[in-house]
Amino acid sequence: MDTTIFSEAVTQFSQETKPMELMVQIMKTLVMVVVIITVFNLIQFILGKFLKGRISDQRTFMIKKGIRYTGLVMAVLCVFKALGIDTSTILGAAGVAGIVVGFAAQTSMSSFISGLFILSERPFQVGDAITVDTITGIVMSMDLLSVKIRTYDNLFVRIPNETIIKCNLITVTRFPIRRMDLSLTVPYTENLEQVREVLLDVAAKNTYCMDNPAPLFGVDKFDRTGVVLLFGVWFHKSNYWNVRNSMLIGIKQRFEQEHIEIPYQKIDISIKQDAT
Repeated sequence: MDTTIFSEAVTQFSQETKPMELMVQIMKTLVMVVVIITVFNLIQFILGKFLKGRISDQRTFMIKKGIRYTGLVMAVLCVFKALGIDTSTILGAAGVAGIVVGFAAQTSMSSFISGLFILSERPFQVGDAITVDTITGIVMSMDLLSVKIRTYDNLFVRIPNETIIKCNLITVTRFPIRRMDLSLTVPYTENLEQVREVLLDVAAKNTYCMDNPAPLFGVDKFDRTGVVLLFGVWFHKSNYWNVRNSMLIGIKQRFEQEHIEIPYQKIDISIKQDAT
């Protein structure tokens, strides 16, 4: 909206209105604005209570936000009406400005539309852990233009909705249980059946690992340093780091007890001396 339209309307209104009538009109307008905002805040509160548990938190948040913005627009229009401003002129000016802004905000519009797709698909919710490209964190909020997450090292990251739609998205905490796959290498001389029994015993004695589903053991590939094994254990999604740390420490300790070697690169240097 052109600011000259508003300023000219305010000047004309103050000149044509008597001081007493001006004060009364201002008071009436303020009361109307307060009533409108209060009513829409009440609608937000009632809808929030009614929708709790019926739909997802992000949808409830978006509905409440739409109601709040509607109330603010109505309050502004009420002020314009009290000042005698022709809203059609304002809407016309806003339309022209909207076209200009629209060309300059194509990315924002794309993120807005992408946000609608995300809300309809519901690939994750507030509180879920997600991975977008190389960024992993906990979802703090889902807005019209972006998703805010908090990384595990306590960093705030804003990801545009358009980026989430275009990239591969992993919802880490989508299901209540997960499987952790550990890649282990043992020398070709080791007894793989013995290694299997040792790994299964380590998992069975680990309080964070689940017995059902059972752990997974398999031969991944033959490498130049030895046989690469894949050992997977199931756990509750909230115990990720506990499982990872305890399993790696437990495996190393048991391998040392059972004299199972963990191969590593060695460099042998021999020095030849010429006989004199």
